[in-house]
Amino acid sequence: MVRVIPGVEINVVKEIVPQQLYPAGVVGMIGTANEGPVGTSVTVTSYREFLEYFGPEETGFTLHKEVKKAFLNGVFQVVATRVGGDHSYPASAVLKSNNSKKKESMKLVARELGEKGNKIQVKVMRGATENTVRLEISAKNYLPEEYENLSMLKDNDFYIEKILNENSRIVTAQLLSEPSLENIPIPQEVSLSGGQMGPPSIADYEQALEQLELEENIDVVYVTDNWDPEIHALVDAHCQNMSIGKEPKPLGPRIGIGTVAPNELVNDIIKRTTRLASDRFILVAPYGLAGGVAGLISKLSYYESPTFKPLTGVSSLERRFTPSEQMKLLTNGILPIDSVRGRGIILVKGITTSKEQISVMRIADRSVRGVKNVSDLFIGTLNNERGRLALKERITEFLIGMEREGSIVPTTDGSQPAFIVDVYSSQSDFAQGIVRTDIAVRPVRAMDYIYATVNVKAY
Repeated sequence: MVRVIPGVEINVVKEIVPQQLYPAGVVGMIGTANEGPVGTSVTVTSYREFLEYFGPEETGFTLHKEVKKAFLNGVFQVVATRVGGDHSYPASAVLKSNNSKKKESMKLVARELGEKGNKIQVKVMRGATENTVRLEISAKNYLPEEYENLSMLKDNDFYIEKILNENSRIVTAQLLSEPSLENIPIPQEVSLSGGQMGPPSIADYEQALEQLELEENIDVVYVTDNWDPEIHALVDAHCQNMSIGKEPKPLGPRIGIGTVAPNELVNDIIKRTTRLASDRFILVAPYGLAGGVAGLISKLSYYESPTFKPLTGVSSLERRFTPSEQMKLLTNGILPIDSVRGRGIILVKGITTSKEQISVMRIADRSVRGVKNVSDLFIGTLNNERGRLALKERITEFLIGMEREGSIVPTTDGSQPAFIVDVYSSQSDFAQGIVRTDIAVRPVRAMDYIYATVNVKAY
């Protein structure tokens, strides 16, 4: 449009500003618990909140003690997933009737698998109207439920089986006799029983890891209190796949953590890394400290090394390794923990099973998340040089921020920069709608060794 009358025309263009990255420090934990949803991830930000979902701490379950250690060591957020095995059953109870031929009226079954259902109480009373019953159902962590004037007749609006199955959050109902007035439950009080959780199988852990694929912000994955090499291999494969970021999986790079077995010999521990040497897996020794390590790593800034950092909430070690044993563990990519006078219980050196520094991997993961966070907003806007230049500027801005934090650094002689960015599209790429971004970053390495030279002058 050509203006004829003098004036001002204003076009407002919204600038593309990437969203702030989610804070580092989210741990995905998989294990057993006495309560809570099975196979569903629950995000909590405190141990008290965790107890609201998964019940009080009891022996024999792995999630509670490891999640507690993680929070004691400053974890930002835990995504907890409860697993259960094939031999898991819900609690149930049978309501009796007055019928001399069929004493069993109906069966009530807990909606949730496991021992939690054994605490459900059901009270059956006569209803306010003739030939009906009143049910009162109570269970821990559920609001009490009351149902009045329930009938055993199918054509009744308050047919007992239909009402319970559609409305109760605690139980389901299954009639064991013909729906007739003579089979109506008599007044009684019953407790559901028989609920139990079977030990989880490999398939159950695989399903739980698939559930964690939906959580893009997880940094660390830990199958609690499990030293099975096969499970460790599954965790490593999960972390590797999430770090590749190929569709349809989201790009959520992460590192796995595993523990050694109780009282495991040093030579047996070393054999583990011959089967699993990975940049994306940490093996913690001795037993019982992996949950605390997960929390400590998450508390630290992504560019900080956990080397010589103290664990909190830990009063003793299952065993201490001698200096020669520590040397063997470190040279084979195992993260040992020791008690040092004046420093407490510390991580001797923060390395993965491939002997790469944990902080280096976390810096690389942060750069991956940041580049994806920026690039997502530019999809559909890169069909000209101006759009591609804008993408390059935004990625450069993000990496400059990392350099200012000290997570990426130039070479000590200044000959090479902390990062390099190039955004381009060849003619064949352009025809296919592809823009390529080449990025090189130089993560800062932890300075683990100090060499001192002492000059002694005799006068």
